[in-house]
Amino acid sequence: MEAERIKTAVKLMQDGDKASSKGLFKKPDWDIAGQNYERAATAFKVGKSYEQAVQAYTKASDALLKADATHLAGKSMESAAQILAQNLQQPDRAADAYRRASELFVTQGSVDRGAEQLEKAAKVMENVDVNASIELYSQSCSLYEQEDRGRFAMDTFKKAIALLVKTQKYDRAMEMLHRQSAVLQKLTNRGALYKANLSIVVLALAMGDEVEASKQFHTFCSRDGGFPQSEEAEISDDLIKAYEHGDHELLVKTVRRQNITFLDNEIARLSRTLTVPGQSLGGGGYGNPSARGYGAPPGPGGGPPMQPSYGDDLM
Repeated sequence: MEAERIKTAVKLMQDGDKASSKGLFKKPDWDIAGQNYERAATAFKVGKSYEQAVQAYTKASDALLKADATHLAGKSMESAAQILAQNLQQPDRAADAYRRASELFVTQGSVDRGAEQLEKAAKVMENVDVNASIELYSQSCSLYEQEDRGRFAMDTFKKAIALLVKTQKYDRAMEMLHRQSAVLQKLTNRGALYKANLSIVVLALAMGDEVEASKQFHTFCSRDGGFPQSEEAEISDDLIKAYEHGDHELLVKTVRRQNITFLDNEIARLSRTLTVPGQSLGGGGYGNPSARGYGAPPGPGGGPPMQPSYGDDLM
C-alpha cells in the first residue's frame, strides 16, 4: 500500500513539473502545478516517505505563491514544518519552515496565523536553542502588539516568560512581563493584570532588587484599575515589607498565600525561593546568593544551578 502511494505521488510530481514548465507556446500553470504538488505531498506522507513529502509541500508553496494563492502557500509551508518537527525530528528545519509560513500568512494579511507560526517555531526550538526560541516567542508577541491584538498573545507571553524564568534570564523575563502588563492595561481583565503586576514584584525581589520592586509596586498603585484594593497588591506590599524589615516570618507567611499559587507556575515556584537579606528559610540554603540563582554551583551535567529544597517549609 505504501509503495503504491509513493508511486502515485511520483506521478503527481511529474504532472506538477509539467504544469510548471514553460514552452514556446505555453506559460506555466502555477495553480495546477500547486495542486499536483499538494496531492503528491499528501500521498508521500501517507506512504511515510516524509522527506519527499516535505519537498513536495515546499514546491507546492512556491507554485501557489506564483499563482497568487498566498494563503494556500502558507498552509503548504506549515504542513512541511509539521512533518519536519513531528516525523523527521528536525527542529532547525522545522523552525525555518514555520518562519517562512509566518511570512506568507502576514503578507496575505493573516497576522494572527503568522504569529501562531512563530510560536510553533519557538516551541520546537526550546530544547535546541533557548535564545532562538525566546526571540521567536518575542517576535510572535510583537506581531500581535503591532496590530493591537495583544489579547491573543497572552498564552504566548506566558510561554515566553516561563521559559525565561526557568532558564534564569530574569532581565528578559522582566521585559516580557512589562510588555504583557502594558497589553493587559488596555483590556478589561483586571485579574490578569494584577497577577502580572505581582509577578513583576516577585521577579524584582528574586533578582535581589527590592528598591525596584518597591518602585514598580508604587507605579502600579498609581495607575487606574484599583490595584491597591486587590489581593495581589496586599501580597506585593507584604513581600516588600518583609524585605525592607528583614522579616523572615512575614515572608514565609506571604508566599503561602493562595493568590501566589494562582501565578504562572515558574513565577509561583520562583516566589518560594525568595529570602530576606541575611536570613535562611528553614535551613534550605536561603540567605545566600544561590537561592536567587546568583553564584550557585551548576547542576548535574553543567545545567542550571541547583535550587534549594523548600517544599517542607511551605506545606
